[in-house]
Amino acid sequence: MRFLRGLSIAAWGLIAFSCIGVSVAQSSLNTTPCGVAPESAPWPGTSGLQPVEGGAIVYDSNLGLCWLSDANLAGNPLVRATVKLSGANTDGSPPVINPDGTMDYQTALNWVAALNSYNHGKGWLNHNNWQLPATPESDPTCSSLNVANFGVLCKGSAMGNLYNVGLADVYPNSVVPVFFTIVWPFFNLQPGLYWTSSTNSGGQATFSFNNGQSGGNTTKYNFFHVLPMTKSVLGPLPPGSGVLPYIGGPGAGKAVYDTNTGISWTLNANLPADTNFGVTGTTTLPPDNTISPPDINGITLTVPLVDRDGDVHFSAIDPKAATGWIVSMNVANYAGSSTWMLPCVGDLEMLYQDLGIEAGVPRLEWPLSSGPFLHLQPGFYWGCERDPLTSGNAPCDYSQNAPPSSASPPMEFSFNFDDGFLGTDQDTKQFYVMVYYPAP
Repeated sequence: MRFLRGLSIAAWGLIAFSCIGVSVAQSSLNTTPCGVAPESAPWPGTSGLQPVEGGAIVYDSNLGLCWLSDANLAGNPLVRATVKLSGANTDGSPPVINPDGTMDYQTALNWVAALNSYNHGKGWLNHNNWQLPATPESDPTCSSLNVANFGVLCKGSAMGNLYNVGLADVYPNSVVPVFFTIVWPFFNLQPGLYWTSSTNSGGQATFSFNNGQSGGNTTKYNFFHVLPMTKSVLGPLPPGSGVLPYIGGPGAGKAVYDTNTGISWTLNANLPADTNFGVTGTTTLPPDNTISPPDINGITLTVPLVDRDGDVHFSAIDPKAATGWIVSMNVANYAGSSTWMLPCVGDLEMLYQDLGIEAGVPRLEWPLSSGPFLHLQPGFYWGCERDPLTSGNAPCDYSQNAPPSSASPPMEFSFNFDDGFLGTDQDTKQFYVMVYYPAP
């Protein structure tokens, strides 16, 4: 995958720089917004998405937006070296963009400003009105709504509309249904969040191998990945220390062992995508009448316990449940053990440390395309807030944070392209950034 990403960087680097000239050259041929030339055609399998300006821009007719087709431009080291951030973010914090393109919210604002001031103020690709994807404070289009700013099937926000309408994805599917990685000795370690058995004030604690950060997430609508653990020794190991694959016994080809903690983990870090252990059922998500204001949309959703890309609903791996995916895994005596369990957040933090993973490692970055977009990642992206009474292509109001206003550190809107969930996160989290400008 590192080789493939290298190829895409080199190829896209040439495209990105040459498209500035393409944008100018085609200006006399434009017949519709975003520089659409007469020979352009909608992207197959999508609704209202049309690549233009040599493929550098995706015109989204659903909301009147012109998306940058590279949905992780900051993940390109050639571009990072060219687009100069200001020395400090507006809040005084130092700007840091990880090698995979993730960054905190304040750096995201710095990045957008740098794109707009690029080339002596002409802007990236000769556009200087790039912005983060806007989200209304309250989105009444959400089929399931939680405290006015959490939900699924949302079409009022730019990224929610892109997932549900433009890309025609179906909750809780990922925009990258098959994501393969090798992070020795694991394979299929995911950039999306992993469930843990720990809880905190934000709900169920989760962990990201993308950046080593943990946090709290609600369990009703979120679908995340799972990496089971056991304290059983499952066979002989090769000489050495650290995280090692079993070379014999029932664990061979199925599990790894961390010599520092004495914990065994499944070798396949996204095992539910390949082995469901007979768990093929669904769960029902009814409207929530306990919140204020109540979930007025009143739509009941039926979703799979285990999604096709391997992420699972928490009820499928809830340690308090008598049934589920991990229970069935133990009944099957997977890798010779019937003591598999959901790890606590501290277990995953220790594993992250023992693997020697650095924040923003490119090995967990999707290097290819999703629909008309390059490098659209199956993970969290930053959004901004806009006035709920304005149109879908209104600009960001960067002076406003996402609710609640009392949160410290501040909360900002985010969207998870791994399952289609719109929510909010602390602005210290490190997420991806995609940008657009409103269609003329």
